[in-house]
Amino acid sequence: MTRTYFCLPGAWMGAWTWQLVLERLTEAGHGATAHSFPGVGERAAELSPALDNDVFLADTLQRIERENLRDIVLVGHSFGSLIAQMVVDRMPERIAHLVIIDGGIAQDGQSIFGRIPSHIVAKRKTLVQTVNGTEVLPFAPVGSLIIDDPALAAWTHRQLTPHPLACYTKPIPLGHPAGNGRPMTYIACTKPRYPVSAGMHEKVQAMPHIRFRPIEAGHNCILSAPGLVANELLEIPA
Repeated sequence: MTRTYFCLPGAWMGAWTWQLVLERLTEAGHGATAHSFPGVGERAAELSPALDNDVFLADTLQRIERENLRDIVLVGHSFGSLIAQMVVDRMPERIAHLVIIDGGIAQDGQSIFGRIPSHIVAKRKTLVQTVNGTEVLPFAPVGSLIIDDPALAAWTHRQLTPHPLACYTKPIPLGHPAGNGRPMTYIACTKPRYPVSAGMHEKVQAMPHIRFRPIEAGHNCILSAPGLVANELLEIPA
């Protein structure tokens, strides 16, 4: 069975992060593409004070509709999993399976800063900068990427761009429970575990409707362990 994979990147990142995974998916005979959010990654020039999760959602929905994508395996890495969950909340009829890679489970009315550990929130708030009139979170130092290969970590760090702060502070509107009735898989990065996601793996394992798949890789596994990620995506139940 041929599938269509549609992949969303993490914070500070763009579609470029998915390149090594997409190559493996297309080599296996499937359709696979990634999307960049406005103002971030390849679209960093679009940075503006208007950007937030609702804008990212609308931009993603527009592309899905424009390209008439259906029966999508929708994959969100880290921050991208939030937008993926918002897509499924609004457009479940286009989604065959939702995959979250080491992200959080979104709740209606809760912001990202309202979900992640408070000491991490406090630290991140001290780092806020203003770029092009937009409050942003600057990207983390190279050592925090949890990528063992020094050359890959350095290359990845050079590609990162600031991320709109509003994506972290604004409450997230959801009209349905997690997954909105669509099949879900959660890929958990366990070696090492990402401090921002503290406790999330255990919460997911307590949700019987979510298929839980741990992998021995760091948080940025789509770059550091693309083979493991691609294999997990290829093995998702029909």
